[in-house]
Amino acid sequence: MQRRDFLLMTAAITLALPLAAKATTTATYSPELLAAELAAGKTVLLDFTASWCSSCQAQGRSLRALRAENPGYDAAISFIDVDWDTWGKSDLAKQFGIRSRGSLVILRGDKVLAQTFTHSQKADLKAMLDKAAAAA
Repeated sequence: MQRRDFLLMTAAITLALPLAAKATTTATYSPELLAAELAAGKTVLLDFTASWCSSCQAQGRSLRALRAENPGYDAAISFIDVDWDTWGKSDLAKQFGIRSRGSLVILRGDKVLAQTFTHSQKADLKAMLDKAAAAA
């Protein structure tokens, strides 16, 4: 590889990385954030996750990969991480019957569009995201 090609490729990657990171932005849960997103008519995916949970991390990688493959998901869905250690025993978790980390809930208004209580396979996650995006 010639130096010029290397520099051009490095510059392109450097410029593209912030855009790629922005495409898969995930917010951190707060009651106010959820209320605002739902009041604005958005479809919301709540991911009850823990930083120390290896299966949660695997599921998160699958979600990020699906979002990278289909940028339409980010346009249609607000992704919110709900920290299991903070909110796992909260009224929010009780409201949706969440008993374990790795659970996902997709909401639009006051309706639950989809929900899973276990760590999901990539194909199942894709089906959930497709359903959520179609509702937006």
